[in-house]
Amino acid sequence: MIVTVDTRLRLALMSPLQAEIARKIAGFIQDGRWAVGDRISDAALSKELGTSRTPVRQVLQLLCEQGLVAQSPKAGFHLNRTIGESADLDTLIPPSDTEALFTSMMMARANGAIGDEASEAELADQFSVTRGAVRRALMRFSSEGLAERRPGHGWRFAECLDNKQAVEESYAYRILIECGAVCEKSFRPNTAELSALRAQQEKLSQSSLADISRADWFEANANFHATVVSWSQNRYLLQSIRRQNSLRRMTEYAEFTQLSEKRIHRAARDHLAVLDAIEAGDCKLAAAILYRHLSRTALPAEVPGEFD
Repeated sequence: MIVTVDTRLRLALMSPLQAEIARKIAGFIQDGRWAVGDRISDAALSKELGTSRTPVRQVLQLLCEQGLVAQSPKAGFHLNRTIGESADLDTLIPPSDTEALFTSMMMARANGAIGDEASEAELADQFSVTRGAVRRALMRFSSEGLAERRPGHGWRFAECLDNKQAVEESYAYRILIECGAVCEKSFRPNTAELSALRAQQEKLSQSSLADISRADWFEANANFHATVVSWSQNRYLLQSIRRQNSLRRMTEYAEFTQLSEKRIHRAARDHLAVLDAIEAGDCKLAAAILYRHLSRTALPAEVPGEFD
């Protein structure tokens, strides 16, 4: 696939939101969500990603320039070309400077290098960047419920799941939300999304630890849990699980190196079992598997952290 210099420049100049959307859509393509020729609904993507249709359409139009997506006046967008499993998404969709700084700050916060409160000037000095760059990264934190602006140039960060009590309370809350969502009378799985989740989890269950990146692992698992909850058709349950995913992101990015290949494969098999039960129409069984999967008491004591 040939990407022109002009297209690369436009990709590099995407807003942080556009860059995030572009990388998620590229990941969906790589995971086989759509076959060549399948329609890509900008409305469905905007709903799934929790954003408006405008940035989604802008990203899809950029992907058209790369030959990944095609657009026709009557049929809208459709997949034009797949992305191989070995393709480097960082080369295809260059991460923005804001995205890189956001990740560095998130890791620093998880590791205790950033306290509960900090000023833009302090963070600019700490990361050797401009205050404008820090402000853009902090706005990303704010949009995900991870920080809030204080009077002046100060910011207060959300609590990290960095102690046993906070982690256990988070899992107890998630059990209530996720198992409850699956048992809602309004629960209706989306066939296309279920197939995409299955393909993603099957890939994880067969991958070696060396072939799985920190970001890909977290996003695959966060996407699984959020998508299953979204099938409850309950906006408040979905908001709750997205909030939990945001809190988990800081801690679990830092803990990724402690995760074993066996643990990854076991988590993926659990997810596949949940999907099997949902596809069979047995929501009680799906809820029971989710409960077992999320229950902290069922985890080996010697393995710190949890990523599902």
